Amino acid sequence: MFERRLKVLLSLFALAGLFVVARLTDLQIVHASHYRQRAERSLLTRPSTLPFVRGRILDRTGRILVRQEPCWDIRVDYSWLRANVTGDSKAVRKQIKRWRRGQRLPREMPEVEVRQAYTEEVAAMWGDLAEFVSERSRNVVERLQNHAADICAHVEGVRRAVARRRGFDAPVAEERVPHTLITGLDAEQQIAAREMLGRYPWIHVASSSTRRTLGDGTPVAHILGRVGRVTATHVENDPNADDPFAKYRADEQVGISGVELGAERMLRGRRGQITKDRSGQIIEEESIEAENGRDVILTLHAELQERLYRLLGGTVERIPESSGAAAVVVDIPTREVLALVSYPSYDPDRFDELYPALRDNTERYPLRFRAVANQYPPGSTIKPLVCLAGLMNGRITLDTREECTGYLFPEHRDKWRCWQIQGTSQRKAHGRVDVVEGLTGSCNVFMYKLGERLGVNDLCGVFDMVGIGRSTGIGLREEAMGINPTPGWLMQHKNIRVTPGTARLFAIGQGELSMTPVQVANLMATYASGRFRPVTLVRTDVETPEWVIPASSSQWAAIRRGIYGVVNDPAGTAYKYAHFDHEAYVLCGKTGSATAHPWPTSYRVDYVDENGAEQTVFVPAGSKREATRRFRADYPAATFDPVAVAVATRWPPSPSPTGDRYSHAWFAGYLQRHDGTGQPDWSVKPRIAFTVLVEFGGSGGQVSGTVAKQVAAELLDVFGTDLDVEGEANVDG
Repeated sequence: MFERRLKVLLSLFALAGLFVVARLTDLQIVHASHYRQRAERSLLTRPSTLPFVRGRILDRTGRILVRQEPCWDIRVDYSWLRANVTGDSKAVRKQIKRWRRGQRLPREMPEVEVRQAYTEEVAAMWGDLAEFVSERSRNVVERLQNHAADICAHVEGVRRAVARRRGFDAPVAEERVPHTLITGLDAEQQIAAREMLGRYPWIHVASSSTRRTLGDGTPVAHILGRVGRVTATHVENDPNADDPFAKYRADEQVGISGVELGAERMLRGRRGQITKDRSGQIIEEESIEAENGRDVILTLHAELQERLYRLLGGTVERIPESSGAAAVVVDIPTREVLALVSYPSYDPDRFDELYPALRDNTERYPLRFRAVANQYPPGSTIKPLVCLAGLMNGRITLDTREECTGYLFPEHRDKWRCWQIQGTSQRKAHGRVDVVEGLTGSCNVFMYKLGERLGVNDLCGVFDMVGIGRSTGIGLREEAMGINPTPGWLMQHKNIRVTPGTARLFAIGQGELSMTPVQVANLMATYASGRFRPVTLVRTDVETPEWVIPASSSQWAAIRRGIYGVVNDPAGTAYKYAHFDHEAYVLCGKTGSATAHPWPTSYRVDYVDENGAEQTVFVPAGSKREATRRFRADYPAATFDPVAVAVATRWPPSPSPTGDRYSHAWFAGYLQRHDGTGQPDWSVKPRIAFTVLVEFGGSGGQVSGTVAKQVAAELLDVFGTDLDVEGEANVDG
């Protein structure tokens, strides 16, 4: 019995031994290579991130406007930044210990002396860093320290945003990586930086890239926009938050304005990663290539943009009261934007350096993207649309005539008048005029009466038909929608009810009605083609929809004859200044002079400082809210009454030198083929429409009409007599 049990037990041991031998054979012989690879993978180093290259932005001819270029950054460990900024004793001791190891200080050196030496080293470091800041000023060290504090606040904000998304707080990747303190070093600077800063263990000089405009970026600065640091808001609202290779990281850049923002999804790529084993060999199957961002091609013609920018600049500089100007050119069949000019502008590559001066220039506002962001009363450029509305709605016919004596109510000559004859106090008396003559001479009295017949509802209905109050489709965050002042809008925003006078004002493009220059350019393209469609700035394969304005051919013919007469009939408001002699084209257009009011440029703030002394400061700002916000930021310890903050200065000076009201000067037009005798050939569809606006320019005919004539010449010089916008650029030199 005992022997049998012993045999069973020994058999069990033998079976176990055989199993162990079989298993060892499998591990070491049969599947040895497989398990060897798994063992090696367990010894891999942490994967390194491969950055992507942000896509380029090009104009329609293929000219590169902005691209990513290699450079070097000076980066600082976040752990050191946080210890330096917060002054946390535990974190500081940890950094001192780290620094002490690198310096190999004697062990017996007293702690007080070590801390003193560390403090002196940090002070020297800030001075060394200042040597690599391109903009030299007395407070460069202070600005670097403020930047360091901003980085820490930024990362803390990212951590809070991630915690809200996760539902719990935990360290984020941004706390484990160095952060850029200085960027844009060239090859020579990075060598000097490595030599000078190598003694600081928390500083690293790393290869990077920066956004650079090619050539003079000033004419396209507003369009291209800028890139900036990823913020906590980007992280919290990131649509790719679950994708480790596409999600935003705090040490990356993101588009924050212009096309850089509007085309962010195209321009941005995907990070990759590279994985190495302990010996430094790349593990291919564990590595992922980065995907660079796609190039974005604009509909813009860069050479035309530059020419028109110079043209507007010369115009504004000749008019003392003018604060700026805008010009927009569109291709009528496609509504692609060929030029989108805002003057003045700035050098985008020097934005950080120039920003304080740009921000405080409240007379000219160089940061404003006038062509798409500023809303103005359209003035008489709206009159062809009002006439079209009257014809379509049956309020008037092509035979309707109205008497203009210069005044709507001759017994009340202080209001509802026709336009003032320049250089006199007299009002233009047009006599009995029809639609064509009313447009040619820009008769206000004709429009007053037509506005009354249409009423605000019908006017706003046709305004909506051509996109007023809605996005143009240009795809820029800066875009303003314009104002279509419906009765509901007037009650909600102004708390006023409509009257016959409301409709009269809207009929001449005044009152609450507002449009942007790009909207007015699109309106002129609609006049020229009879079709409305959105405008585009970024080229895609998707064709935009269009819809036909429901007017008859005879009604359109009358509108276009009136627009032709503005420039080509001696009775036209722009004939003297914009009449255009050319072998193949006539210029058709509409002038406009929209009443404008001087805007605030600075505010006076009376306050009591921290010492109890009464003080006064003038804050450059365009609004009371902005002035109050800036004052609180600059004088946090001051006591003041926000209600008492008052306008100190305005631009232009009020009243005007002539005593007249200020006005913005409009001209909107298009080039129409003629039949060889100077008469327009209406059978040929026009190709290009444009608009020009000169702020506080005065007369639309005299000022903007003169510019429009020059714009027409530039268009033909750039695109040729066929106005072939797809042809080769006519580059000077």
